[in-house]
Amino acid sequence: MDFPEIVNMLRFFIRTGNFGYVDRIGNALTYEPVEMAILEALRAFRSIHESAKTDENYGKYIEKDGKKIYLPRIPSEEEIRTFLNAVRKDMSVAKRVATLALAFPSKGGEE
Repeated sequence: MDFPEIVNMLRFFIRTGNFGYVDRIGNALTYEPVEMAILEALRAFRSIHESAKTDENYGKYIEKDGKKIYLPRIPSEEEIRTFLNAVRKDMSVAKRVATLALAFPSKGGEE
């Protein structure tokens, strides 16, 4: 289970210089901080989505330092549910997702 939608959302925040959510998820020792970080990340990401500009060819984006940063899709309810259940059973899942978000995406992934 790689949770690509969650990883891509966290990568978006990293690209904008906001490492807070990925750090909280990767450093969490118990389930509750992960759940709270995901809740807050989703809330912020939905707000950004609603106010983002739209490029007819590539989708929604924001501008930062004169560059367009395209937004990935909002993670699905099913992926969030599966992720939180997996984290509740095994905290190492949260660290793995945070690590993947910090890695350079493989070809074809979100940039």
